[in-house]
Amino acid sequence: MELLSFTLDDKYFGVLLDKVKEIVKGTRVTPVPLTPPHIEGVMNLRGDPISIIDLKKKLGFDSKAESLDIILCYIKDSVVGLRVDKILTINKFSPDAFKKVPKSIERNIESKYIKGIVKIEEDKYIIIDVDQLI
Repeated sequence: MELLSFTLDDKYFGVLLDKVKEIVKGTRVTPVPLTPPHIEGVMNLRGDPISIIDLKKKLGFDSKAESLDIILCYIKDSVVGLRVDKILTINKFSPDAFKKVPKSIERNIESKYIKGIVKIEEDKYIIIDVDQLI
């Protein structure tokens, strides 16, 4: 299995690579009035409007995501952008490395947004269940 890793407040997160369409660098996002605080706005991707979610706000962090880069993910029947702090790399891992979410993490982040945890080398990554984000 493969994981696109990124950080939120210096904590390691990831999304399964089969959910990732592409990474868009330095894109302008147009705010949309009367949307929830985690909806940053929309961007134009080759003529198609794409909603952008500030993943830190969605998961309950106090601050906004810092990067100008956006991860475009397949979520249900659409493509949605995720703003994160820093996109890292693609990691490979064995399905055996995939573990359930510890109760201690569930208290900090709503468990419905977490698919599991993977340890790759010495680092642990919280895997986001992107289908639960919308």
